[in-house]
Amino acid sequence: MNEFPATVSSNTPMYTSRRHRALWVVGVVFSAGLLAPVLFLGAARKGIVRHAVPAVYAAVIYPVALGRQWLPDPGDWISWTLAAVVLTAAAHAALLPVPREEAGT
Repeated sequence: MNEFPATVSSNTPMYTSRRHRALWVVGVVFSAGLLAPVLFLGAARKGIVRHAVPAVYAAVIYPVALGRQWLPDPGDWISWTLAAVVLTAAAHAALLPVPREEAGT
């Protein structure tokens, strides 16, 4: 038995309210991006983003975060890379579809 529908409308909203959106974006940012792949997996299951999106964020965020502990960091390149990915994930999260009422249409 498949619990997910075969087709999901691309108009499916990601957030139910502005508060929900704010909590989602704050979760991505304040977890240093570590929650981004998990949160985007939920969006992928709803059919809002492609299934590759959480995999790409996981492939970038987790090795960079682990590299902070094991690799030398001359010039703070690891911190800058992690910051760039976290900001990209937060912007991506903020741009996901919202209900029509919130969009003003």
